[in-house]
Amino acid sequence: VVAYSVGGGHTAAMQSLFFGACGRGNVPEDAMGQAASSPPRACCQAPCVGYSASWDQNQSESGSSEVKAWARELAHAKCNQHGGLTISGASVPQELGAPSLELLRAALLANKPLRSLTVGDVRSGCARLIAEAALQAPLPPQGALALQQAKDDPNGISEVKFIGPSSDDNLARLLGMLLRPVWSHGAPALKSLTIAHPRRNFLTDQGGVPLVQALEENTRLQHLVLFGTQLGDGTVWALCNALEHNSTLESIAFYGKRLTGRGTTLLGRLVKGGQSGKAGRRLRELVVGGTEFRDEDACELVRTVASSVAAAQKAASSTASSASSSSAAAPALATMPGGALTTFGLLNAVIGDEVCRAVAASGLLSCGLTEVLGVARDGMAWLASSLAE
Repeated sequence: VVAYSVGGGHTAAMQSLFFGACGRGNVPEDAMGQAASSPPRACCQAPCVGYSASWDQNQSESGSSEVKAWARELAHAKCNQHGGLTISGASVPQELGAPSLELLRAALLANKPLRSLTVGDVRSGCARLIAEAALQAPLPPQGALALQQAKDDPNGISEVKFIGPSSDDNLARLLGMLLRPVWSHGAPALKSLTIAHPRRNFLTDQGGVPLVQALEENTRLQHLVLFGTQLGDGTVWALCNALEHNSTLESIAFYGKRLTGRGTTLLGRLVKGGQSGKAGRRLRELVVGGTEFRDEDACELVRTVASSVAAAQKAASSTASSASSSSAAAPALATMPGGALTTFGLLNAVIGDEVCRAVAASGLLSCGLTEVLGVARDGMAWLASSLAE
């Protein structure tokens, strides 16, 4: 099924790519910086089935009584059906600070069903504290054997989303450190990371570059979503270089208002390199957005993606034919090799007629992509509506 939407529309698949399990009912109004109509409340009051009972006996002594009460609610909070939980700005105590790190970490570990953590409009310092508590597990005391067991444990937080307007370079730098195995006491279990806001945040290339450079060493992260008001070509350059040493990242959604034609050219080379198996060779989903790259830059990227996907599809067909001819019992390949894309998206403030003609002429709608996603006129308004949903 191929879907192409022009004129500000969007598809459910694109919303799913950006925000996954963070659906209706999981993100309160104040999580995106909007004024909450109700007084400050805890993130959840319902008891969580399966939380660690040891929390009640072994809770840390650090932190004020308000912080302890909030941490207890966090440890007992009920997650949604996908294991998702949202921490909104209204629920975070003002006294939450660095001395409460171990208390917060213990609360997150005690909530056994927790898999996806969404952080809304909280202070920058609180966001960094939550990131460190969520991503950096305590060091096992039994040495290498326990470390390997913790590495192979499928439980724990595998997805973190920062969707508040206070996300900045300091948060990105910290996440870049925590994504490296040396800082996380082994391979980080995180599989999906999102930093996004529908209007603006404080993320620039100074934070984006060290964040994506961690992908050179990270072997677990599969999905990365970066929406930064000041993100641009520098982060894209660092991302493409890092993916030369990475074979696990499968989807990238990058929206930077400072992205120019140089950045789109680098992303085109990344797609070509993935098809040959040299860079981003597991990349399946690519969404690119910005406001400063021109129509001709977008057209060139469309043509590059179309030719690369068509070449990958042709290579897959020839490989399958060779395998079936050499041995009757050999199964045909079901997936395309290299970094063959299955989803491609293009977001811009204005997608002109020239880009639409390039999409039609390139054969992008029939070259083997599962979905082709386009958002015209106002991609940020679409993002805002998707976050609200």
